[in-house]
Amino acid sequence: MVAFEEQGVPTANVATTEFLDAAHAQCAALGMPQYEPVLVPHPIQPKTQEEVRALADQVIDQIVAKLLKQRVQQAA
Repeated sequence: MVAFEEQGVPTANVATTEFLDAAHAQCAALGMPQYEPVLVPHPIQPKTQEEVRALADQVIDQIVAKLLKQRVQQAA
C-alpha cells in the first residue's frame, strides 16, 4: 500500500472494524498515520457470499473515492 501511494497510485485498504487499531498502527509504522482504511463490520468469515456482496455494496463508493483521489501525503 505505502509503495503504491508513494508512487502516486491511490489505494483502498479494506479492513473489518475489529482490526481498525491494528490498521492505524501499521499505517503509522509505515509513515502514513493519516491513512484511513475502508471499514466493514466484523466478522465476515461466517457470512454467505450474498452477505459479503451486500457489505461490498455498502462501501463501494468509499473504495472508488479512495482510488480516484490524489495520493495521501506522507508524514514528514
